[in-house]
Order: sequence, then structure tokens, then C-alpha cells
Amino acid sequence: MLKLGKSERSKSMGLELSIKGIKGIFRDVVLYALYRLEEAHGYAIRSFISELLGVYTPSSGILYPTLRELEREGFITSKSSNRRKIYALTPKGREYVESRIEYVEKFLGKVEKAVKILLDIGLLNLLNTIRDLWESDVDVPPDIIVEIKQRVEDVRNILLTLKKK
Repeated sequence: MLKLGKSERSKSMGLELSIKGIKGIFRDVVLYALYRLEEAHGYAIRSFISELLGVYTPSSGILYPTLRELEREGFITSKSSNRRKIYALTPKGREYVESRIEYVEKFLGKVEKAVKILLDIGLLNLLNTIRDLWESDVDVPPDIIVEIKQRVEDVRNILLTLKKK
């Protein structure tokens, strides 16, 4: 089991708090997708969100519970068609989306910019390399991890200088 020190625990608590924020915006993105699609089955919603976010495709384990929750709360409705559930906004859901559309579109614009930066600096290639090593059961020696950590910190510091300008 992974043991976290005090600083790692506080970082993970910050991550947990940001995940709660992500859940809220994810609900908004699902509603926004239905607003744009008018009505759609889960796979179409999932594909639309994947296209919107660029590098993230929500899993069924995230999307369908969110859809059920939104339906329970009266934001969406569903009907069965050819063994699929077709979802659509209710008037309450449409009103909610229209009240938040500027916020959601601004968020999506920020995501697009962030994804472009991640692609441009090669971070997604790095993540894919780490996944390939993991899948191949390759252990990364501690000295290599220290070197990588230092280089990541150097990149982070370069990016932080942008906030000071």
C-alpha cells in the first residue's frame, strides 16, 4: 500500500477538492452536450463530450450514473428506443444550461487551450510512454525518477514565470 507523507496527504486533499469541482463541471458538460445534441443516447453523448474535451472520454461508470442523477433531479428525461435510452433536456434542464452556457463555453475554451499546451510540449507522449512502461512491467530506477522529477520542476518553474508577467 502506498503511504503518503504529510505534504502528499495535503496535496491529495487538494486533488479531492478539485475532483468535487470537476464533478460539478462534468454535470454541466453533460447537460451542455444534450443542449447541443437536443436528444441523444449515452454513446452519442460520450462521443460528443470526448470531441469537446479532446483528450478525455468519460467512462460508462462516470457518464451513466451522472445521467441517472440528472434525471432524478429533473434536468433530463429519457425514453427507450430500440433497446437504448434516449436522453433530452427538460424545460428545467434547458433553463439551467442557458443560465450557465457562457461559463461552460469559457471552461471548454480553457480546456482546449490546456490540451493544446499539453500536446505542444509533449506531455501526452510522456504519459503514453509511462503507460507503455507500466504495461511492460518495466521498473523505473529511483535515480531516473529523481532526474525526471527535476526536469518536470524546471518546466513548471518556466510556466510559473508566465503568471508573474
